[in-house]
Amino acid sequence: MNLRKHRIWLLLVWGVLCWLSTPSAARATDTYARRTGKGCIFCHRESTGGQLRTAGFAYIRNGYRYPVSLSVLAKAESLQGPVHKTLRFIVGYLHLTAAVIFFGAIFYIHIFIRPTRLTGGLPKAERMLGLTCMAVLTATGAYLTWARIDRWEQFIDNGFGLMLTVKLCLFALMVAIGLAAVTVVHRKMRRAAGPVAATGDDGTLTPGALAAHDGIDGRPAHIAHDGRVYDVSASGRWTAGRHFGKHQAGNNLTDALAGAPHGAEVLEKIPCLGPLVPGVPARSHAPRIQRVFVWMAYTNLVLIFLILGCIAVWRWDFPIQLLPEQRAEVLVGQTCVTCHRQKSPAIVADWQNSAHGRLDVDCYKCHRANTDETILKSHLVHTPSPISSVVSPINCGGCHPREVEEFGRSKHANTHEIMQQIDYWLRDGMNNAVERTTGCFACHGTRVDVVDGKPVAGWPNVGIGRLNPDGSKGSCSSCHTRHRFSVEEARRPEACDQCHLGPDHPQIEIYNESKHGTLYHAEGDRWQFDPADRRWTAGRDFRAPTCAGCHMSAAGTAVPRSHDVTERLAWELQSPLTIHPSDFKPMPAATDWQKEREKMTTVCRQCHAQSWAVAHFANFDAAVALYNDTYYRPAKARMDGLYAAGTLSAERYFDEPLEWEFYELWHHEGRRARMGAAMMAPDYAWWHGFYELKHRFNRFFDEARDLEEQGPGPTWLNFPGRNQLPPQAKTP
Repeated sequence: MNLRKHRIWLLLVWGVLCWLSTPSAARATDTYARRTGKGCIFCHRESTGGQLRTAGFAYIRNGYRYPVSLSVLAKAESLQGPVHKTLRFIVGYLHLTAAVIFFGAIFYIHIFIRPTRLTGGLPKAERMLGLTCMAVLTATGAYLTWARIDRWEQFIDNGFGLMLTVKLCLFALMVAIGLAAVTVVHRKMRRAAGPVAATGDDGTLTPGALAAHDGIDGRPAHIAHDGRVYDVSASGRWTAGRHFGKHQAGNNLTDALAGAPHGAEVLEKIPCLGPLVPGVPARSHAPRIQRVFVWMAYTNLVLIFLILGCIAVWRWDFPIQLLPEQRAEVLVGQTCVTCHRQKSPAIVADWQNSAHGRLDVDCYKCHRANTDETILKSHLVHTPSPISSVVSPINCGGCHPREVEEFGRSKHANTHEIMQQIDYWLRDGMNNAVERTTGCFACHGTRVDVVDGKPVAGWPNVGIGRLNPDGSKGSCSSCHTRHRFSVEEARRPEACDQCHLGPDHPQIEIYNESKHGTLYHAEGDRWQFDPADRRWTAGRDFRAPTCAGCHMSAAGTAVPRSHDVTERLAWELQSPLTIHPSDFKPMPAATDWQKEREKMTTVCRQCHAQSWAVAHFANFDAAVALYNDTYYRPAKARMDGLYAAGTLSAERYFDEPLEWEFYELWHHEGRRARMGAAMMAPDYAWWHGFYELKHRFNRFFDEARDLEEQGPGPTWLNFPGRNQLPPQAKTP
């Protein structure tokens, strides 16, 4: 029974060691943020699980400092290749296995054998096992340290490096003590317990003689019980003087036998050598070297607990900061918070209640200047670290590289330039700077210029296609508003309705009319927009999709989330002629519309049957074909003919009534008809769409016929709001 208990204890010890020794996955938790001082920067895992992405690996190798240099990133990319990943897995596995065996062996010796009983030193098998484990731990630990550390300073200038330094020192001390124990001390213990008289002067056996007969290295194996000595050398259960790994020959086992699963009757089958009488060992220095060995054994046990403590600090953090904060960027962030808590408390309150605030992503991490021209010189009085008023996607990309990359290739990031190419009102129309700034540019974005570090032109502006001073495009705060940057807010339709509304692109009105919008307004206050597991799931967290649910969020594992709203689209509805996104000349999408249609169908199938989704898209495609062939193409051909005949002036757009009619035919009613059909809003598809489109279409052809019969009338060149610019050639 005791043997069974010992096996259970061994399994428990091994399991605990495996658990403590396993490195924790790099997750963006509050404790991880406090420990590294950098929050969630770069610590996103690959989709397969525990492995960090290349950027996260580079961030660790850089000593948990941001930004990461290109050289470190390049080295990290090479170490993240399949060869190095496989090698790190193998080396890490060997490191963990050797640690478990080594630590487990030491725990076993202390718990079950007791160092005081090893009077003749460690057996040969245990010595070889310990030396092998120490060699493996040293070699594998050196490789794993090299894989994470680039500079010597990293051992002392961050929490992880400091704990690694402490762990290495403790391990080095443990190895030194272990080597001394299995070499010098072991030899002295063998000599001390070596050739002493097997019997006393009167023929009796003494304790000194008994200790020498430990069964190690070919010596006889004798034990004592109840004042008598027995020879167990020939017993198969006392191999090398050890009995089931628990008892060592050369000792008095009277007390130990009382707790054994058998009684003293087993000794009747073992040769008895005679009585055991008190005596003095032949080597007077044996007790001293034995005490040294025991002291070294328990010192190593303490060192093991301290090493496990270092691992526990890595895994669960420690409430006491090991190093005072000295990094300039962190001190700058703290200064900003202190100052703005007095000057703009609402900003600080929003930040404190955000994920950024909880992860200590402070002001400087977002407002650091990317170019010398954007440095806000007025703030250099408070801190020498350069900051900028304009936060661009480059700043956000430090923590969210995937999202910024996806956003950068989307129509959202490029909508300022797209608008200039397809919208006659901005390209050739009679508009002025005030109208553009207060209207179009507020959503589509403007070009922001900087003078002496201060944005002066096109500012303030958070348009989603903003052209930033550092050369980047877009504004993340257009959807994730400052300074809360809430995921929940961005997933609600209200995040989109600030721009997607009105006569030319009434997506929010269409959504509100649809069944999706009806369900949202009836039940949305009970939906979970930011669940604890971070997986926004249809059916569990929401009953009907919002704008983000269809165009950006993940649909199970089949369709990943994306910040590229160009994806999942089969038609380009803002274009005058409905075309596939890859054929959209202002910004051809690198997508296959058929594959994207499959993605959107998968999104629909979260709540609808396959047949329902297929039928809906068939109706939508029919509406697109109707608009293209029945309305737009005939009207466009009529306009081209009038321009070719000189009936319409090509000097400037919107200087003749018919140009207004054609513009609003595709830009207003045409878009409403197509978008209403796409998002299942029958009132917009018909009454605000095709119904009004018919009226506009008929009026357009009537006016075109009158224009041909009567000739062009006076143009609207004196329109009071038009730009005072030279005439431009029209290219409708």
